[in-house]
Amino acid sequence: MTFVEGVACTMLTWVDGEQRPTVTAMEEAEAIGEMIGKLHRQSSGWTIPGDFERPVFDGSRIMQTLAGLEEHARSGLLPADEAALLRRAGLRTVDMMNALERSPESWGLIHGDLNPGNIVFHGTEARPIDFGACGFGHYLYDLGWTMCHIHPAFRERLLHAYSRYRPLPDRHVELLEGFYIASQLDTMSFWLGLPDWTEWLPDHIRKLAGREAAAYLREESFLFGGTPYWE
Repeated sequence: MTFVEGVACTMLTWVDGEQRPTVTAMEEAEAIGEMIGKLHRQSSGWTIPGDFERPVFDGSRIMQTLAGLEEHARSGLLPADEAALLRRAGLRTVDMMNALERSPESWGLIHGDLNPGNIVFHGTEARPIDFGACGFGHYLYDLGWTMCHIHPAFRERLLHAYSRYRPLPDRHVELLEGFYIASQLDTMSFWLGLPDWTEWLPDHIRKLAGREAAAYLREESFLFGGTPYWE
């Protein structure tokens, strides 16, 4: 064990593999779907120790972001109309999350940050790393956040691979679109705390608000089509 800036760190095992900045092939998306399915299958069967504590991915985190967006809109750092649109979308996702039951089939320990930087490839196998953000949440949260980094053309293949290890619920496309927005807003609290956020985040917000969030509020499906916010 060693301490890094006051945090106790232990390396349990080294994970062989290489990072890829983006997912560029259907086979990579399929491997990621299999990996997440196996993770969630393991989590759903794990007996949680009584003294085990981790953060919870719930609506309170989204409300924190919405308050920050509103504050920055009032100060002129963000367009008021975009902040208002994201607020409407965020409140809808909070209502969705509150309405979902927390059963062992749908809720458990999740990675919480399955973006390309936290996935390494060893041959054709995708492997997760960096569980520092793990916590309790809906399994669909993990999938929704990953979808934010997967091109729409690859997402259906990823979900098909996932379903070989974990069943997807009814209305999973609609729910995943909600978790897509929810996970973006959840992570935005961290982004708003970065010293350089004014240099890049407003453009990200503009695209997210005008594309995925706007479609979500119009109840138009966007998961498998359209232009992702990064293009």
